[in-house]
Amino acid sequence: MSRRIPTTINRLEIFISYMEQHNMSHVAEAMDINTLSVYRSIHALEEDLGCVLFEKRGRSLVPLQAAEILYQQCVSALSDLSRAIDNTQIAAGITPKKIRVGSINSLTVDLVPHLLSAYKLRRPDVQLEFHSGSNCELIDKLKRSELDVIMIYGDQQLETSHLYTAMKLFDDELSFTIAQTSEQPSTEHIPIDVSYLKQQCYMTLTQGFGLREAFDKVIAKLDTKVDIHSEFSSIFGLSFALKSGNYAALLPSRLNHVANQIGLKFYRLADELKESHGIYLLMNRASEHNPAIRALVAECRMYSHTVVTSANL
Repeated sequence: MSRRIPTTINRLEIFISYMEQHNMSHVAEAMDINTLSVYRSIHALEEDLGCVLFEKRGRSLVPLQAAEILYQQCVSALSDLSRAIDNTQIAAGITPKKIRVGSINSLTVDLVPHLLSAYKLRRPDVQLEFHSGSNCELIDKLKRSELDVIMIYGDQQLETSHLYTAMKLFDDELSFTIAQTSEQPSTEHIPIDVSYLKQQCYMTLTQGFGLREAFDKVIAKLDTKVDIHSEFSSIFGLSFALKSGNYAALLPSRLNHVANQIGLKFYRLADELKESHGIYLLMNRASEHNPAIRALVAECRMYSHTVVTSANL
């Protein structure tokens, strides 16, 4: 006889939310309940399990080791359950009315606008809900079934994963980027060479972003430590900060077509400095059979063909 689960899924969801936010008010807002209900749910969970999970300190609940163990196990279990429900509905012919798409920030300049218009023509019955973040954040949300599809920086290792289906959309190249008002490099350093890069003071993204990983790979080729003035958690915050002048960055060449709007100038890197990194679409394997997601994949393929064609012109 199988063992009966001693508590409810709702109580576990509230518990997980509190473990991640450590704030009763934030959990209440996210779960659309009041703070008293959050507290009562956590207390009821402890009674269900017959053990203490938190130590009360003032108005806060501090997780004990038992809570940490329960959290680690429940995140994976509830993610599997959520996928099971989605797959059951798909098998029954029920198409979701909304697809949650995660995207690195730079794609909101080109690929995301394309999907917003083209996908609506292909599937007017399905809404696309976009979320942006770093590679690490988006992968974590996909693991927990908080997103259905993500578009991130990646490499061929993604294609060998047993957990996900990965499709390479196109290669993203970096360009040396400065404010239009900054002193421009002389012709002898264009394309931008090693000696010129070594002289610069940089702005870049924080660790965890695919673009930062690509930046680090290029800088490693200089075989010297460079001056990093500031780190940002958004490519757009970084781009606008560059307009202050006197600083440089390595940004996707795709942003060049909005260079005038954001007041930046893009320069190609010398061949020995180029670092190719792919933009990948990633989804849980079971989602391959979702007709709404297959339509999204088709539109991404269409867009990737235009990127490759324009790069070869």
